Amino acid sequence: MSTILATLLLMAEPATPAATPAEPPVTDDGAAPEPAAPPAELEPLAEPVGAMPAAVKSPDTGDADADPWVEPPAGHSVPPAEEAVDRQANPALSEALRESKNAKKGYAKYESPQRFAVELKFGPYLPQVDRTVSGGGFGPYAKVFGQTNDRGETIDEPKNGLLTAAAFEWQFLNPGGLGPLGLGYQFSFFRDTAKALLADPPADESLSVRSEADSTVFWTMPMALQLVYRFEFMADRWHVPIVPYAKGGLAWALWWSKNGDGNLSRNSRGEKALGGVWGWQINAGGMLRLDFLEIGSSRALDRTTGINHTYLFGEFQFSRIDNFGRADSMSLGDATWLLGLALEF
Repeated sequence: MSTILATLLLMAEPATPAATPAEPPVTDDGAAPEPAAPPAELEPLAEPVGAMPAAVKSPDTGDADADPWVEPPAGHSVPPAEEAVDRQANPALSEALRESKNAKKGYAKYESPQRFAVELKFGPYLPQVDRTVSGGGFGPYAKVFGQTNDRGETIDEPKNGLLTAAAFEWQFLNPGGLGPLGLGYQFSFFRDTAKALLADPPADESLSVRSEADSTVFWTMPMALQLVYRFEFMADRWHVPIVPYAKGGLAWALWWSKNGDGNLSRNSRGEKALGGVWGWQINAGGMLRLDFLEIGSSRALDRTTGINHTYLFGEFQFSRIDNFGRADSMSLGDATWLLGLALEF
């Protein structure tokens, strides 16, 4: 009985219809549409999504392990670039940042290369033409250019005149960073003038022994080629604005004398008053570096013009220009003081 009942129940269940293929869609005009293109393949990412960026070099320390995602500690900020410091003309911060990276200790990185120096200086000068004159009385130079009385007679030695000098220096070496060693050339000139002595002075003591219409002019142009050393270590390292220096080398002086007509004078033997004399010269002095007066302006001047330093200086000059002691030579040396201005660039 149970077998018959189970058979009847199975026969009563509806049959599942067989799957039939779906009819393809058609367009309005009855044509089948074109098959769709397969999807494009995506290129793989260079780095997986969410990966941390690679470490980069720090612009300040140069370390390659700087993490760009790490925030600086509280109260600290990344120092500005050196170019920004320069634009803001902040001398103290600029120097602190640059000197820490400078391989040559004591020299600020802002400085342009220093290779040359120029000087312009002035001082009293009197050529020692009569230095070798022995005996009493005045020498030939003093008789013409010396101090006179109302009659024009010489009563005292000539007064000092003005020596104007210019110097150029090539600084080819800085041994140990202590200061530049250079080769310098100095050119200077001096002029003295006086009323000409009459060839036949009057016997009347009320009359002058000098011509009122004629004059005598003496010119000399001393030159020197010298080795120069400037001790700049303290000024560069500790900003002490004093720079001592010394010079020494060969000297040569051109000289001539003219009469009132503008022609070269002649002596009793008919020889022209024209010649040149060899000798030697030394200079020693101290320079006051003026950068400390306005540090920002001096550094801006260096960046724009290449002038490293400006100076006010004084020096002692001693020259012996007499053909190295020859007895019959003109002597044009002197011992004097000079003051001037100097630039290094």
